[in-house]
Amino acid sequence: MNKKIFFFDIDGTLFSQEIGHVTQAVKDAIKRARDAGHYCFVASGRPYGYIAENIREIGFDGYVLANGAHIKYDEKDYTDYLNQEHVSQLCQSLEELGIEYVIQTTDYCYIDQSYEKLLNFYKLCNIDFNNFSYETDVKHLHDQIVKIEMWVNTEEEYKTVCNLFDHFKHELHPDNHSMEVYSSITTKATGILNVVSMLGIPLENTYCFGDGPNDVEMFETVAHPIAMGNALNIIKERAEIICPSVLEDGVAVQLNDILDKEKPLQ
Repeated sequence: MNKKIFFFDIDGTLFSQEIGHVTQAVKDAIKRARDAGHYCFVASGRPYGYIAENIREIGFDGYVLANGAHIKYDEKDYTDYLNQEHVSQLCQSLEELGIEYVIQTTDYCYIDQSYEKLLNFYKLCNIDFNNFSYETDVKHLHDQIVKIEMWVNTEEEYKTVCNLFDHFKHELHPDNHSMEVYSSITTKATGILNVVSMLGIPLENTYCFGDGPNDVEMFETVAHPIAMGNALNIIKERAEIICPSVLEDGVAVQLNDILDKEKPLQ
């Protein structure tokens, strides 16, 4: 059996702010792949609590979330949590510096309601706000945290907070000032490798679609990385194929092309 597995980033890949939803063409192509016997997974920097219903309703076999720290498959969860002591130290420093941040567990997100820049940004991001908590005392979370995001206003502020990250990886998204902080031992790539091993899929049958900086490790791991037409150059230069942009149903176009060329599963 020649089963394939496809991993899809969300923002700029399945979903765009300009369109405001996942198009029917993309939904149909993913359904076609699953109906043909292949696996389809979301691979996102988001925690599960951020995944909007219009993404979940598409129907995926599983999820690689929080940059690989959380895998959901077959009604099971596999999670690598951040060290609570390190998180507490980081959050204390961010508060002293006046940096807005949000703490993410697998299912819920905790943010101070006064953090207007982050909250206004998230309103543009197709996020499920039902899973947001405005509780600020999160000591009870202990070892349940998978990721932290923050908002940096200037390059100077960015350089200042970078000195706080001895125990974490971090990525800046300069187009929107957001910054992700996550485990130094997990990426989308580690999550994907765990899924591929779990399902027994040969690496040569792995595909991914993406557009942004946290897709780099994923593109360097799967056999067939596919960059969106709107992708950053660091993604395009690592791609086997560059498909049309998210505004042109690039996922649907390329996924259907792959499916059109294959022989039926035996």
